[in-house]
Amino acid sequence: MSQEKPDSATAGRETSLPARLVTGLPGAGTRVLQLVAAVLLLVMMTVTFIDVIGRYLFNAPLPGAFELTEVLLALVVFVGLPIVTARREHVTVDLLTGRLPGGLRAALAWLATLATGLVLALLAWRLATSARDFSAYGDATVYLGIPLGPVAGIMAGLTGLAALVAGVLLFRRN
Repeated sequence: MSQEKPDSATAGRETSLPARLVTGLPGAGTRVLQLVAAVLLLVMMTVTFIDVIGRYLFNAPLPGAFELTEVLLALVVFVGLPIVTARREHVTVDLLTGRLPGGLRAALAWLATLATGLVLALLAWRLATSARDFSAYGDATVYLGIPLGPVAGIMAGLTGLAALVAGVLLFRRN
């Protein structure tokens, strides 16, 4: 029987079942999101390929390709948000923190995770409000008529998941 090898970010960490479910450790949750992101990227790549071939070979671009690409790109970004948060791979600048004592660095990292979670929660709330408004007004893309309410709702849910992941990370031992 083969054992799954933990990645370097999770090596040696014991986590509770809820923490593993939320953060995707040892990998099932993030793997599902990675698969969703990969499928979205594949669809976006296919749309772009068909649009370019149609545009340059047949002088007939794919109708609505721009709108579809916009929506797919937004979804790819927000599907990646919980993954990046779970892996603690947000962009960081550590010009000064590398010279600080370990305890102070850990405290600053904890505060950064707290700030990340709070900002993500605020963003999720605002996206949920926008999703409600988009749905109430019937907002949709101009050419294809893709309803924006459900798209913003999915973005709000994924941002909320990322905020939840950040919250779980606050209470984990590093």
